[in-house]
Amino acid sequence: MAAVTQPTIRPTNKLTAATIAAAAISVSGVFVRNVWPSWYDAETWATLLPIAVFAVGYLVKDEPNR
Repeated sequence: MAAVTQPTIRPTNKLTAATIAAAAISVSGVFVRNVWPSWYDAETWATLLPIAVFAVGYLVKDEPNR
């Protein structure tokens, strides 16, 4: 994959999407832990976080910001 030239210091779309995915998984873990504590397993949520970040980062096309 070719490098993306950034006109500003803002992060690329791929990095932004991966960061949002990490935040969404973390908030979801807190929600499940508080609403359905019997379904919450810390090891599962810790494993889910990097999988979600890599999946979203892989699926989002890397483009420079405009």
